[in-house]
Amino acid sequence: MKKKITAFKNKAAVFLVPLLLLSPAVTGTASARDGSYGAPIKNSRELSESYYYFIAADMLKKSGNLTGAIELYKKALKLAPDTAIINAELGNLYMNTGEMELAKKHLERAVELDPTYPNSYVFLAEIYTAQHNDEAAVVNYKAAISHDPKGVRNYILLGTLYARMKQYDKAEETFNSLLKVTPDSIMAYYYLARISFEKSDYARAEEYYLKTIAANNHFGAAYFELGISYELDKKPEMAVDTYKKGLEVFPGDTGIMSRLGALYLQQNKLDDALGVYGDLEKSPESKTEAMVKIGLIRFEKKDYDGAIAKFSAVLAANPDYHRVRYYLGTTYEEKGDNAGAATEFKAIPENDQSFTDSRIHLAYIYEKEGKIDETIAALKEAIKVKGENTDLLRLLASIYREAKRYDEAVEVLQRAINSDPKDPELYFMLGVVYDDSHMDEKTISTMLKVLEIDPKHANALNYIGYSYAEKGIKLDEAENYIKKALEIKPESGHIIDSLGWVYYMKGDVKRAITELEKAKKYLPEDPLVTEHLADAYLKDNSKTKALALYESASKLDPNNVALKDKIKKLKSELGTPKKP
Repeated sequence: MKKKITAFKNKAAVFLVPLLLLSPAVTGTASARDGSYGAPIKNSRELSESYYYFIAADMLKKSGNLTGAIELYKKALKLAPDTAIINAELGNLYMNTGEMELAKKHLERAVELDPTYPNSYVFLAEIYTAQHNDEAAVVNYKAAISHDPKGVRNYILLGTLYARMKQYDKAEETFNSLLKVTPDSIMAYYYLARISFEKSDYARAEEYYLKTIAANNHFGAAYFELGISYELDKKPEMAVDTYKKGLEVFPGDTGIMSRLGALYLQQNKLDDALGVYGDLEKSPESKTEAMVKIGLIRFEKKDYDGAIAKFSAVLAANPDYHRVRYYLGTTYEEKGDNAGAATEFKAIPENDQSFTDSRIHLAYIYEKEGKIDETIAALKEAIKVKGENTDLLRLLASIYREAKRYDEAVEVLQRAINSDPKDPELYFMLGVVYDDSHMDEKTISTMLKVLEIDPKHANALNYIGYSYAEKGIKLDEAENYIKKALEIKPESGHIIDSLGWVYYMKGDVKRAITELEKAKKYLPEDPLVTEHLADAYLKDNSKTKALALYESASKLDPNNVALKDKIKKLKSELGTPKKP
């Protein structure tokens, strides 16, 4: 019988401990602390029932049944309406289910009933944070700390809120207060490190991250973030060392491995990067991206077969990963397999972000193969998706120009100018096309438009000057334009050649030869510069020199019939040398 009574007493003791939560000091009956906590509970039966609902609600809350928990807390509250903890817990659940006004109502009531219960302030602060009322959240976190000065979590919540508000000094003050309460607090060190990181004070960030790791060498985020801090502080080797130490503690940490692999790539340590991405490939969550990186590294190392194998493997598992298909096409192109490249580029759909680039590559392939219509079609497809992109229009115009389809080139360039009327290069290119079409007046007027936009456009200045010189008109103006161009580009062989040609057209042969010799030093392989110099020597009656230069020019431009005629005529004038 004694054993049964003892057992009953033990069970009763366990039951009565939680009942203290609902005792007068908490429920709202008079207490020695402030004397007015509300109306007393009528009897112990109501207290027992309220506690039953409270415990049952807590169990439902822990199981994730928040709706059921709310109903039971409401029943508990009906029996004990002036209980601070029930109001606080009910308010917390309303907050978690998004019913913010009901949550505030119960939490404010909890504070009214027991101003010393810290959780009420914490829950209120969380509501105000969610509502972007940061100042009110700060007030409540401070109140929670004042009533529970050893509550570590409250310091962390207040400190991180200050940091989010970019009030870094107050955030640091809060975490330093936490260190006074809990010396060597890992979380205080960690958040002080993050604040220093946010302030770009990488030296202090390093100090606090190292203290975090010293206090707990299994704090993975500290290794990760310290490594990034070293990277931003331009200390890549220290970053590498930190990532390696992190991986010693966390061998499979994909985040750290990804940073280390990317850092090796930045340092062009391709073999080291391959090793890291090889390890990442073993992780299911990072396998695909690791394979892509390995393919790109193989491409950089010109191991095109290795890159093709890796990209193909990715596509076998992910056929809609069209960025990788673009990489595969580019690899085939670099390898010289234009057919393989074209197959991959054509398979990229119009709605993919790689579509435009794929069509540009297709255009280059077709151009190399002399397929002008296909080149134009590919560029038109890119423009259809990209819109009136000036770079694409410029490229299309250049193809039309090469094909001597000048009217279409003009039309495309005018579209480009409509898209960007302040781009002098578009007008310059249009002027060149007009020149190709022998539309002299439009050529000059368009080049003058270039100079309206950019008065220091050396190529336009030179183009006008040389155009005048070629026709033997406005030679003084031509000289002025070309000299202005030389002030901007004093070492341009083409502009120096133009000045020499102006002197030639003016009949100042000696100065012409001087400038044309300079031009030839800059452009020894340019057939026109060589021909101009030959013309000048011929005009100076240095026929032997002229003939040698004409022959050099002809070797550089073997299809130039006019040059061959000049050589034939000059040889005739010089006569055939007699045999000894």
